[in-house]
Amino acid sequence: MNRYLFSGWIFVISLVFVSCSGNDYLNAIPKNSTALVSVDMSRIAGERKGVNESLMKAWFHVSDPSDCGIDMSAKVYLFEAPDGHLGMVAKVKDDDNIIDWLNTMAKQGRCQKVQNRRGYHFTILNKSWVVGFNEAAFLIMGPVVSVEQAELMRKMMKYLEAEEGIMDSPLFAKLNEIDSSVAMVSQAQALPEQFIAPFTIGAPANTPPDKVLVAAGMKVEDGCLLIEGETFSFDEKIDSALKSVSHIYRPVTGVFLDQIPAEATYGLLMNVDGDQMLPLMKQSDAFRAMLTGMSVKIDIDGFMQRINGDLLMVVPSASNGQMQMQWAAQMKSGVPPLDADSEAELARCRLTLPTRKLPEKIRNSMKQVHMCMFINLSGVEGEKKTVTDAFTSLLKPIFGEVKYILYQS
Repeated sequence: MNRYLFSGWIFVISLVFVSCSGNDYLNAIPKNSTALVSVDMSRIAGERKGVNESLMKAWFHVSDPSDCGIDMSAKVYLFEAPDGHLGMVAKVKDDDNIIDWLNTMAKQGRCQKVQNRRGYHFTILNKSWVVGFNEAAFLIMGPVVSVEQAELMRKMMKYLEAEEGIMDSPLFAKLNEIDSSVAMVSQAQALPEQFIAPFTIGAPANTPPDKVLVAAGMKVEDGCLLIEGETFSFDEKIDSALKSVSHIYRPVTGVFLDQIPAEATYGLLMNVDGDQMLPLMKQSDAFRAMLTGMSVKIDIDGFMQRINGDLLMVVPSASNGQMQMQWAAQMKSGVPPLDADSEAELARCRLTLPTRKLPEKIRNSMKQVHMCMFINLSGVEGEKKTVTDAFTSLLKPIFGEVKYILYQS
């Protein structure tokens, strides 16, 4: 009996180790990452023929995925580390093949020759991306200038030798709940600055920005990265507060969609009763900061109290970090006018029919949603531009050129 029991335990333990070893590469993702994206290569390959080959050619300059030693049957993960660096982790199939492939790349001038440091292999790809790997994980992080590369290598060594990583985090558990070939869970603060404010609506005053998160599936249609998701928090009190105001957003009618110019930098569309929305906007530090940065020169309280229906806020362009907002809104009947200065400013900033409209398919995607935002990537500025550009360039071989990001809930 003891012999059979012992054999049973050995069998169970071996199963555990086998199942764990297949995911060891995920330990290289920092546990406290602020954003995590999974790319299911097997699922995408089934949806889009030839995507693995095009991705490997674009990312790694190889025509055959089997040439480089990376296991393309496993999910690839993109992340934003706590220090703001963008990273990618893939599963290693054969580390000797990776060394051969990278050294071939070095002869072509695409990277440095692979070096061994404390049992890990490193190189610099395209002068600004640090590559490190072992027998389990292939890790790329950056972009960094040359004087910062040694420090990033030291951090990556710690990630590669970690016995526990992102798998034990609630971020990873939430990501696994999303049924999409490309899925994302992100702290709101890790997103482009213009996206943050609406996600904080309903959160208690003074809520730390890292406590509000977004979970979403992603796809690309005609140059637009469509993100369909929800706002939540791992903090039960904050999560309850966020969900308690979900009824504030009503399905938009889309009456103003034709007034969005194709070159607009940013847009926010919702359908609300302004009396209900105003106190939520006022308690959101991020929303107040957004309105301040957009040079709003009207009586915002009085304006919001007059709204009952679609509200569209558009930034037609941005220069030197200064954004000018334009408006279109459905107003309650019989409301008194604002002060003269505010009325004059509203008249000046009122949206009119543009020469060139936002693409029709994007406009159609914005109908009947409860809240949506879009960003024209050509107009992204600030500290998130580098991350946004790097992220969209990584997705390009999968989805093609991305010109707009559209979030909807």
